[in-house]
Amino acid sequence: MKSWVLSAAIAMSVVTASVEARQWSPEPRAAALDYAQIVHVKPNGQLVLVWWVVPEIFAPMPNTQPLLNVLSRYVVLGVAQGRPGSNGAMTMDTVPAVEITDDMGRSYAPLADNALPPDVSQAIATLQAISRQTPLGPIAQGIRWFVFQADSLHSCGPGKLSVPFGGETYAYDTPVPGCIK
Repeated sequence: MKSWVLSAAIAMSVVTASVEARQWSPEPRAAALDYAQIVHVKPNGQLVLVWWVVPEIFAPMPNTQPLLNVLSRYVVLGVAQGRPGSNGAMTMDTVPAVEITDDMGRSYAPLADNALPPDVSQAIATLQAISRQTPLGPIAQGIRWFVFQADSLHSCGPGKLSVPFGGETYAYDTPVPGCIK
């Protein structure tokens, strides 16, 4: 595993450990991660995870730079959906393709997996590896990753990102917490 992947995985593991409790005065990366991960437990027990992977959750170090470069050029979104199985473990559902919209109502379709540049494919592989090493655990196995060329959507710019999925519209107002003011 490349050193930047390992460092990113360690950083994500440390930061996501705080997901289980309310944070008091979180540092900027932790605040960004907390905001970027939407966890919706529906009344029927179904779980939906929507994760906008924003650059602000990673420490800017030379070994994380390739991932940060991708995250600054594209909107990368992970979506998972599951429900409790008969044995108590989560059964993950297949996630259909999603589109996103910006604050002006413009809709963006995800880029085709076979059309992703090599650095973006590497970033997605890194995110898959990182998410499986975090407290997301089994849920991470069910994450479907989407990449959008959405030039008007930036985590530290003014605006809004909306994700219609499963009868809900999950939304992020920007700038996200953790952006340098």
